[in-house]
Amino acid sequence: MHRSSASSTECVSDAKTGTTGSAGMETESLSARLTAAGLGRVANDIIQLSMPSIRLHCRQTTDQAELPLGNSRLGGRPDLPSGKNWPAWQGSPMAFVGQVNLADIAAHDQEGHLPHSGLLSFFCAINEMGLIQSLGDPSCWTVSHFDGDPATLVQLPLPPDLPKRLQFRGCETSFSREPTLPDVRSRGILNLGLSEPERNAYIDVMTGVDVNFLGVFNHHLLGYPYTLNDLPFIAGYLKAHGVADPYAIFLGLSNEELQHRLQLLNLPHKWEDEQDLRDKADMEWRLLLQVYTNEEAQMIWAASGVLHFCIPKEALSRRDFDRVWVEMQFV
Repeated sequence: MHRSSASSTECVSDAKTGTTGSAGMETESLSARLTAAGLGRVANDIIQLSMPSIRLHCRQTTDQAELPLGNSRLGGRPDLPSGKNWPAWQGSPMAFVGQVNLADIAAHDQEGHLPHSGLLSFFCAINEMGLIQSLGDPSCWTVSHFDGDPATLVQLPLPPDLPKRLQFRGCETSFSREPTLPDVRSRGILNLGLSEPERNAYIDVMTGVDVNFLGVFNHHLLGYPYTLNDLPFIAGYLKAHGVADPYAIFLGLSNEELQHRLQLLNLPHKWEDEQDLRDKADMEWRLLLQVYTNEEAQMIWAASGVLHFCIPKEALSRRDFDRVWVEMQFV
């Protein structure tokens, strides 16, 4: 849904395009939603498992000059320290996903998971089909934290060789604190012992079916990722532990076929089964930023996909953004 005006466009929730809106799953309404869905028995347990996120609400600007130097934005042109070049992959400019002025999110990050000063910038190498250029290649993305003098920032022009479809429109962002729910396959949810009707009801609430998908396909920092496939932390976890990613090699295989291939390859894996792998990845990693396909910035990830910037929990606590891993999911 795309509404133009002379100066800006407000992001509106749309399940088809993944655009964002101001309405969201507020903490005070979560209990009522769970109860209405038939989950009153475990509503308090689920609320305890919920995790706060920092939601990005975006406003499209028609003029990049409307975006002040160093402000938070999706798309547009990046503000980088004077003398720093636009990040590139194999000589070609990466797509600028966005930047967050961390002072803007300080009030919403009550736990102090992120720095509260400086600028956090996100770039990713994307091909003409909207896919990451090289699957599992950490040189395809970069996340940087600038905490120096804002006066030294320079807004870079778009590189002439950046493809038109990767020249995203600038969207000024504001923020709110909103809860997110874990995946139905997470250990915490499995431990609740949900019946099949309760499990289906939880999926409806987690995915927003009960509220017509209102606010589910969104952009947010921290919290749980909204997944279209499996947990986006798995590939980064495997890479960090020096294990080849069989899921990237054998896409589409059943669990049984996958385990058989692993045995044939004699890969040095350290998990008992797929659930064990998911649990261990979930314990070590967390979401840094999720950005959905959206019309406001004209970002299209492989036809309505989602980009997950993930980071080991210990790396985030040390502010080591060089350890970020990026996964792209799509239907």
